[in-house]
Formats: sequence, C-alpha cells, structure tokens
Amino acid sequence: MADERTTDSAAVALPAALRSRFNGELDGRSVIAWSEFDLDEGNQYAQRYAVLTDEALVILDGPASAARSVPVKDIEEARITEGLGVDRLSLIVGGKAAGELRYTRRFRRDMTRLHRKLERRMPKKEEKDKLPDWLESVERKAEAQEHCPKCGELIPAYAEGVCPQCLAKRKILWRLLDVAKPYRWQIRLALLLTMMWSGLTAVPTILQRFLVDRAIMPVVTDPVTGQTIAESGVTPGQRLHRLVVWAVLLVVAIALSEFCGGVRLRILAMLGAEITNDLRHMVYAHLHDLSLRYFSKRRTGSLITRVTNDTDRLWDFIVFGSVDLVRDVAMIVFFAAAMFWMSWRLALVALLPLPPLAVLTYKRGMRMQAMFGRLWTYWSRLTAVVGDALPGVKVIKAFANEGKEVTRFDVRSSEFRDKEREIHVVWTTLAPVVSGTMRFGGLLVWIIGGAMIIRHPTGDITLGKLIAFSAFVWQFYQPIMELANSNRMVTRAATSAQRIFEVLDTPPEIYSRPGALKKERLEGRVEFRQVSFSYEGAQPALREVSMTAEPGEMIGLCGPSGAGKSTFVNLICRFYDATEGQVLVDGIDVRDYDVQWLRRQVGVVLQEPYLFHGTIAENIRYGNAGASDGQVITAAKAANAHDFIVGFQDGYDTMVGERGQSLSGGERQRISIARAILHNPRILILDEATSSVDTETEKQIQQALDRLVEGRTTFAIAHRLSTLQAADRLIVLENGKIVEQGKHEELVNKENGVYAKLHRTQMEMASLVAVR
Repeated sequence: MADERTTDSAAVALPAALRSRFNGELDGRSVIAWSEFDLDEGNQYAQRYAVLTDEALVILDGPASAARSVPVKDIEEARITEGLGVDRLSLIVGGKAAGELRYTRRFRRDMTRLHRKLERRMPKKEEKDKLPDWLESVERKAEAQEHCPKCGELIPAYAEGVCPQCLAKRKILWRLLDVAKPYRWQIRLALLLTMMWSGLTAVPTILQRFLVDRAIMPVVTDPVTGQTIAESGVTPGQRLHRLVVWAVLLVVAIALSEFCGGVRLRILAMLGAEITNDLRHMVYAHLHDLSLRYFSKRRTGSLITRVTNDTDRLWDFIVFGSVDLVRDVAMIVFFAAAMFWMSWRLALVALLPLPPLAVLTYKRGMRMQAMFGRLWTYWSRLTAVVGDALPGVKVIKAFANEGKEVTRFDVRSSEFRDKEREIHVVWTTLAPVVSGTMRFGGLLVWIIGGAMIIRHPTGDITLGKLIAFSAFVWQFYQPIMELANSNRMVTRAATSAQRIFEVLDTPPEIYSRPGALKKERLEGRVEFRQVSFSYEGAQPALREVSMTAEPGEMIGLCGPSGAGKSTFVNLICRFYDATEGQVLVDGIDVRDYDVQWLRRQVGVVLQEPYLFHGTIAENIRYGNAGASDGQVITAAKAANAHDFIVGFQDGYDTMVGERGQSLSGGERQRISIARAILHNPRILILDEATSSVDTETEKQIQQALDRLVEGRTTFAIAHRLSTLQAADRLIVLENGKIVEQGKHEELVNKENGVYAKLHRTQMEMASLVAVR
C-alpha cells in the first residue's frame, strides 16, 4: 500500500498506473487511503484494490471488472473478522451485506488502517472512538516508514528498508566512492598507474610488428614509390642482432607493464581493505546509535550480513570494479587509436561485429540485472531461515524438529538454486555467441588483411602489421567483454551498498541534543507527567500516566500481561521517547540528558539475563570496565554468586559459553546482579528477576536484590505478587493506565480491585499446585 499521508484528511499519492485501472471512477475525488487485497469470494488469489475517498469506498475486483462504489454515508457498519490465514472486511448497508473484502495476513496492516480511516468517516461515530492527535501522528509516521519515499510503493518485508524499485545503481555507487575521499592520493595514483598500464599494454604488440618486419622478414618502404619491398643486403647475423634488440625492447615493455600493473593492484587491494574496514566501522557504530524500534523490525541475521558480507562484497567492486572500469575504457581508446594508426581500413573491418555485440551484451545485461534483483530476494529468504533456526536450536531439538528445519532450509535453498540456474542459463547461452562474434571479427581481419597482402604484396599491409593488428583486435574486444560482464559485479555492489546506506541513512530516534546535560550526581527522583506512548501507531501501550517516585523509593509494577509495565521502564531507560507528556529525572526531562550518561545511571536486571561469550569476570566487569579484581569479587559476594563461582575449576576465569548457556538460570541471574552491583546505578530496574528459578535459588537472589536496592530508586516488575510485598508502593497498570496504587495491604483488601483479583487468582493457583 503506497501511502504518503501528511494528515488524516489530506489526499495521498495514488500511482498513475493504478488510478488508470479505475477508468475515471476516481477523477475529481480526494483519495484518503488505499490498500491492495488478494483473495476473491472463493478464497482464490486475485489482485484487487480498495480506495477510500471522502465520499465513497471504491472497490476494484479485477482488471476486467468495473470499479464499484459504496457511499461512506450509507455504510452502517464496517467490521473486520480475523481468521486463520484469511481476514475479512465486511460492509453492512441498509441492514444487508454490501461487500466482503478478503485478504491474507500480508495485507492485514494496510487493510486495518484503511478500515480505521473508514470508521472515522462513517455517520454517528462517537467522539470517544476517535484516536487522539498524538496517536494519529505516530500512525502516519509508521505508515511513511513502510513505504518508499520516492515511488510510494510498499517495501517488501524481505527487503528490510531497501526499495527494489528504486535501486539507482549509478547514484549509489557514486556515493560509495564518496566514502573513499580520505584516500584521494591513493586513488589518483592508482588511476595514473591504470592509464600508464593501459598504454603500456599496447606497446608489446607494436614491438611485435617491428620484430617481424625488421628482423624476421625485414622490409622497407621505397622512398620514391612508397611501396613496401623486401630489404636487400641484410645478412642472417644482422637479422639475429635486430631480433635480439627488438626482443630486449619487448622484454622491457612487458616488465614495465607488469610492474605498473602489480603496483596498481597492490594499491587498489590495500585501498579496498581500508575502505571496507571504514564501512564496517561506520555501519556497526551506527547500528549501536539506533533505537530498539529499528531492531524490532529487522532480522538479526540480515543486520549481521550488512556488517560482514555486504561490506566485504564491496571490496571486489572497489578493487576490481570502479578503477577497472576506467582501465577498460582507456584500453578501448588506446587500442582503437592504435588500430586506426596502423590501418584505418582494417580498423573498420574489425569494428563490424561491434553493433551486434553491443546489442547482445545490452540485452543480456538488462535481463541479468532483473534476475539478480530477484536472486537477492531468494537469498534473503534463505538466510532468514538460518537466522531463525540457529538461535532457537534448543527449541528445535526439544520438539525433535531437526528434519522439519532441514526441509524448510532445503526448500529455500532449492528456490535459490533454481533462480541461480536461470542466470547461468542466460549467461552461458549468450557467452559463446558473444565470444563467437568477437572471433568472427578477428577472422575477418585475417581474411581481408591476408587478401590485401596476397593481392598487393608491396602494399602498406605487411605480415608483421597484420599479426600485430590481429593481436590488437583481441586486445580491443577483451575490455569490451569485461565491461559487458561487469554488470553482474555492479548490480551486486549496488545492492550491497544500498543495504549499507539504508542503515547509515536511518537517523537515530534517540539521541543527545546539543549541550546535553551531565550531572555530577543523580538523586534518583523519577516523575511521569501525562505520559502516553504507542508502538508504530498501534494500540497505545501507555495512556496519560502520571506518577512520582522519590529517591530511594521502591516501586512495584504489576498488572496483567500487556498492561504496559515493560513500556513504563523502557521510557525511564530512554529506549523509547514518550509520544506525549514528559518523563523527568530529578525534575529534568530525560530528553535533555546525554543519552549515554543517563543510561549509565540506570541498572537493569532482566528476567532472562544476557551474558556475553567470555569469562565470568569479564561479564561482571561489563558495567564497569575499570573495576579491579577485588571489586569484582566483592560484587559477586553481594550477589551470592561467589560461592558457586569459586566452585568451578577456573573460578572467575570460567568461560560462560554462548549467551551463558553453560550456567544454570539462577547462576546467570546472580552474575547479572553482580554486574548491576558493580555498575552502581542510581536508578534500578528489576524485570521479573526471580520468576524462572526454584525456591532456594529465589531466596538467594532475593537476598542479593535486597542489598542491591539499598539507597536506589527501584522499579520492580513481577508477576509473583509475593515478591512485591516489600515495595514502598505498588502501581497497578491495566490497558496502559494506572488504575490503582498504594501498599500491598491496602490494595489486597480493596473490593473489586485489580490487584486484589490478581492476588486471589495467584493464591488459588498456588493452592491447586500444593494439593497436587
């Protein structure tokens, strides 16, 4: 769905090709929203469209069907029913069904938005059902991010921000060369050597002509008649001497050519390594500046590929692509000039195959470019399977689904292989045709040149000149072929560069303002003032939340799943910014603080602690890189982790494995608490820190937490309400709003209270477990 909304009532850009399909039905109408949907009444795939204007919902059922309009004022109800793989938007007019638009999950988001905008225009719509202005703004921003800003087309999920329709290779590659600006002198030297090398490659062929015509079969030009005649009076010894002289000159020319080529290749190889290293740094560093919202919409495997494979692929283009394009053009010019200098007649003969060769290579290039674009799609799907499966290998083994995952991989791999084979069919079919056309040009030179020598033995064409000219023909066509074959490298490089620049062009949503504040000490007073927040314009996660936590106070956050607890603490860490309202720390808006400094004042202990591959000491020291061994041990003791750590053979030098999988859940949690203790934050966030451990381990973790929370402003999220009884105050969230707050004793006895209901439910469940 291509949508470039600015306001809810503003007209959106509808592609001209799509507008024309409606045969004038949309003429003079302001388009508010539109969406494609893909199923007919029999749930068979079909390409259909729904366009919402100010007056009507216009539906196009197919290319052969006429568009039909349903006036908005007549629609009594528009209801979406979500099914298993098939959703339906049903329209009720006059108490009867006026239409049912069926679609798969692929178009669920677009159809949901169209439905939402339709509902706002239907008569008798109550004010309470309308979305607030701030949510409208977030929704429009999310919609704009899903569509290409240039062509307006929906960016496929597999493309991850890169519009395949707008892959402008030339502009992208020119921009890639801009990255090489710090290495201007190396590039200039490489270009100079390239030009010298291109010129020197023609010299040996010219010397070969003179070697034949001056030594092997010496000829001279009659000064009177201008005809070529055999040189008389030359002894075999003199001819051998000339042969040696021309051979030495030929060796010198070859050595100079290879020397320039070798130095040029060395410079380009080193230059490529430097530029790709810079690109890797730029991409990886910029990824760390991006917000969590960016990562939530993209596969981890794809981002890893951009940092590694995509940057490495550009090395080939920088070393063997960009400068070699200059080399090929220069060689074509040099050899063409040499051929015309030697014989303009033979030069014209040699150029005869060039027009059909140009047509063949152009058609092949265009076809392969489109095929490489599709091949990238299938490669993305293949890597996505691997990226999904490997992190979840434990789940796969638990359900004995190894065979299923291998089959899923084989299906994607076979699809990629089939598309790759299609490309191979194209280039292997045309390659011999192109090569044969080139060889035909060389054969023409020999036939016509040989005929000229036979008919006019004393003409300006000698055997040496014909041999040299034949060599020039092959040297002339070789760079032409390389230019033709460079389309594959250029397309691959452009695709990789586009994916890299998509990351670099994404502005950080969370950033430090100029002159951002850093304080010597944070007191830890946290205040929410009418805070509202929504993820991607969806259902609001927080609605007008207001509360204050005093320094050193422990706040317990509870409520049903999806109530907004995690969103609440995410705003404190400034993983996201409030859509409306303010989050203040010590009376200052968190957006006025330096982001890195603020996050160093906040410590987080998660339900599933993440440990990095390395030693236990390195993981504890992660929050304070300069901590001494004694401080690490002190923190581990405070977290009740020291005893089990020294029980390992390598103690604090024990490797924890990937994500800490060699440790138990309780051990990982206590190491994460030690890490937080060493970090020494002023604000502490505990997110279900004891929910996944046994009773004895929970007791040890709780003791460690009691030491950790002392003197810090703490926000604790827990589904086990018993763990929140020590909190100074409980805040109960439901549907993104604060519905209750107070101490445990107050809330548990509140009749019909949300907290009391949750507490009773947990007590009943605990009783059932005890009975069993």
